[in-house]
Amino acid sequence: MLDLRHISTFNRFMCWLLLSCTIVSLLPGSLFTGSFGEWLYSYRLLFVLGMVASGAYFVSHAAIMLFQHLFSRKQRMMQEKLLKELLDYLDANEKSVLREFVIQRKSVIKLPVTEPAVKNLLEQGILTYAFGEPGEAGLNAIKPLMISIEARPLLTFKVLGLNPNNMTEEQKDLIMNTRPRYAYKQLDRH
Repeated sequence: MLDLRHISTFNRFMCWLLLSCTIVSLLPGSLFTGSFGEWLYSYRLLFVLGMVASGAYFVSHAAIMLFQHLFSRKQRMMQEKLLKELLDYLDANEKSVLREFVIQRKSVIKLPVTEPAVKNLLEQGILTYAFGEPGEAGLNAIKPLMISIEARPLLTFKVLGLNPNNMTEEQKDLIMNTRPRYAYKQLDRH
């Protein structure tokens, strides 16, 4: 439901101007008699100009909103396309970092942000800080990270090199052996 408190005073005035000028301009002149009718007839052009100006104001607002919508949609599509391309060219270390989210079955895990694979994933926008960007990174900083909202729908088992239904024991062992060395350490310390 439309909350009128969020409409600016100027927009309310322009709406009132459009409505009143449209009504006065479109009503037949025979409805108004006497000096009021003569006054309306004398200033009818001003009412028409007020209707055109306020109508143009709202049309320009609609055009700006449409442009912003189309621009943001195009920007989202370009960002998604870029992310798809980035995910197609992940190296083995980056895939192993992302597989940790599946292996540990967590949406947030602590990872060393100084590791090259983790750092690349952060810079590419595939990973993001879970609780906001930290103020101080430190040399061996282990921070809680998560997969970014934009990358989640694009990360599939195929991209990660997993096929849980048709994997042999050798393939499972290979994936478990290629886990990052820091995945075996206790990362839940503070």
